[in-house]
Amino acid sequence: MTLLVLMQLGCGLLVSLQPRYFQQLVSLVIGETQSGLWNRGLPLLGYLAGVYLSLALLQGVSGYLGSVFSTNLLQHLQTDFFEQTSQLPLEHFRQQSAGEFFTSFANDIGQAQRFFADFLPGVARELITAMAVTGILFYFCPASLTLAALCIVIVVALLVTILNRIMGEYARAQRSGWGEIHRVFDETLQGIDTLKVLAAEKRRSADFQACTGALRELSVRAGRVLSIFSPGIELLAKLGGLGLVALAYFLMSKGKLQVDPFLIFFFYATLLQMSVSNLTKSLSTVQTEFTGVRRLASFLAEPNEPEDGHLEGVMPSRAVTVELCGVSFGYPGCRRLYSSADMVIPARAVTLLHGKSGSGKSTLINLLLRFYEPEEGDILLDRISIRQIPRNELRKKIGVVTQHHFIFQETLRANLLIAQPDANDAKILGALERAQLGDFLFRLPRGIDTVMDPRGMGMSAGEKQRLCIARLLLRESPIMILDEPWANLDLPARELLAEVINSSKETATILVLSHEHPQTLAVDHIYHLNEEKGIFVREGSLQIWKGTSAKDFA
Repeated sequence: MTLLVLMQLGCGLLVSLQPRYFQQLVSLVIGETQSGLWNRGLPLLGYLAGVYLSLALLQGVSGYLGSVFSTNLLQHLQTDFFEQTSQLPLEHFRQQSAGEFFTSFANDIGQAQRFFADFLPGVARELITAMAVTGILFYFCPASLTLAALCIVIVVALLVTILNRIMGEYARAQRSGWGEIHRVFDETLQGIDTLKVLAAEKRRSADFQACTGALRELSVRAGRVLSIFSPGIELLAKLGGLGLVALAYFLMSKGKLQVDPFLIFFFYATLLQMSVSNLTKSLSTVQTEFTGVRRLASFLAEPNEPEDGHLEGVMPSRAVTVELCGVSFGYPGCRRLYSSADMVIPARAVTLLHGKSGSGKSTLINLLLRFYEPEEGDILLDRISIRQIPRNELRKKIGVVTQHHFIFQETLRANLLIAQPDANDAKILGALERAQLGDFLFRLPRGIDTVMDPRGMGMSAGEKQRLCIARLLLRESPIMILDEPWANLDLPARELLAEVINSSKETATILVLSHEHPQTLAVDHIYHLNEEKGIFVREGSLQIWKGTSAKDFA
């Protein structure tokens, strides 16, 4: 970036030399004889040729540096984006759709590239040109002329600043409008089956057109303001330049300005006017790029999850008892879900947690993985508080299968290696076999090297469930949590999944969150989440299991 700006500064200095040579050539034409004209003019032409060649060279090198800089900037921003994404709290990504989020980020990157690779070097070039021209004018021309030129520049700059602020407000409003369009479009694609089932495509289309219509009206208003004031400011700058030339003619007619200073002023006033005009155009359109830069900076400055690298607790690598001790929790602005709740989830057993939809069963996953912290109480793993275990370590050992099974559009091997990057083929095939996916693997044309369809299309709901379980088996997670695993499964698929869970409890602590209880599932303990009281009640007993310890399950 520094080299790029220096190159443009060099271009600005070279540009400021050209009028001086032109002035000297014109002075020769006026004052020299024909023979002297050629002898003294030839070196000046050579200097101009040198300036032109140097400008071409600097512009070429500058273009190459700009390309390299843009590529490096793109690479660094993309890397920073993914690193920041991995460090942000989970709640951050629930504020907008994935399509809107990434589209906005891609736009911001393009605007940042233009801002740093085009705008800043261009402004540096025009500023150094204007400064050099101003110095030359003060040196060769009357101070009154130069001060008048500076007054015009200042007035134009103030008007551009006001216009720039107005356009900034429009740019922010337009960005918000685009964000709404991206959200509607992304949700339409994600929910296209629902729209087709309900025959609601026209209604959704009307919503989309309303968003685009509002953005169009806003863009028209912004364009109207820019089309009126931007040319007006440029016209003012040109008229000011013309007035300066008139003032120079007046001083010359009064004998207060000689031919050479007049020619210098004529050439340099024109160059100053061009520099100010270019600055006006750049500054009047920079708000869009600057808005993108500010959004990127704001995203990269988002507070990450609290650092916990100093914690020394070690997550056990075997099946352990999980204990909830007086846990209270509620999401910000919502009702309290747990109120001094106690529960014991024994090792090498299947524990089933019942509860209505929305009662807070899935919240237990967020607490166990430390996406959120309990307001009161603690969660223990083999008598070790999870607050003493680093988050990364905790999340590597607690395996979760959620209701939404995400299958990446990569090979089956890559989908499994997400869970255990260093696993060999034998371990991968073993995990698939234990997850009852042998028949599924046999149907794939290239085995584990077959590329999965987007989002697992073509796989049954049961196969998606078992593939997610295969990930946990490959990782050898000592704690396994399954959230509503029977959703959308037919009876054969349920029985097969139950068989997989039953065989896994020999080496893991298993918690199943569901309002269903298949008969083939070998459940050892059942709890019910009392939604009104926010506590866990062990089924088969009227008492609330407060103060229950792992010893009671021996």
